[in-house]
Amino acid sequence: MPPADLYLLRLQWLPYLTLEECRAAGADNCEDFLARLQNRSLDLAHCPGLSARKRYALELALRGAEVAPPVEALALPQPTRTGLFEINSPGPQAPVLVSGNSEITLTVLSAVLATTISPFYLLLADCRGDTVDMAIIYESLTPDKIAAAMQEARLAELVHHNTLIIPGLAATLEHPLAAVTGWDIRVGPICGLELPMYFGEYWEPPAS
Repeated sequence: MPPADLYLLRLQWLPYLTLEECRAAGADNCEDFLARLQNRSLDLAHCPGLSARKRYALELALRGAEVAPPVEALALPQPTRTGLFEINSPGPQAPVLVSGNSEITLTVLSAVLATTISPFYLLLADCRGDTVDMAIIYESLTPDKIAAAMQEARLAELVHHNTLIIPGLAATLEHPLAAVTGWDIRVGPICGLELPMYFGEYWEPPAS
């Protein structure tokens, strides 16, 4: 089987960089900074304008193919259990990530979330085991199914906020999901390896 497409080529970098940070590393602009990072002519250790956590997030993205687990593309959906997963003992302020109950999705998100000790909730709604891209095409991941998963997990009783973060590939669900749930829906990255940059300083690395 060929490897599954983890959308590493759609990982975004520039929204998380400032011109000041890039120039502090000796680059003319952020595009130059990024090109030098990617061809390894610039070492993140020599970027004094970046915080330690931003350097960590960028390094994870640069090593995306190593950090992401090897998963094969599947001819048929492979469902895992639905429900709420607690990552790093989350409390009432922990962010809530939403996705579908694909085994591939869970494998990839678990690998990414293993790079932080920050707490999260991960809510997997029933989408028959389709990956997010296929779940949107086949309409197997819907606002009603996400709302049902939220209710079954009693999510509103666990968190003191009303924000859900959905995958970038599920951006079309943003407004319908907000209408069904009454929650604030934010569209996250398309590539899971972008999550450390997306969360910024919140993404705390494990103690070395």
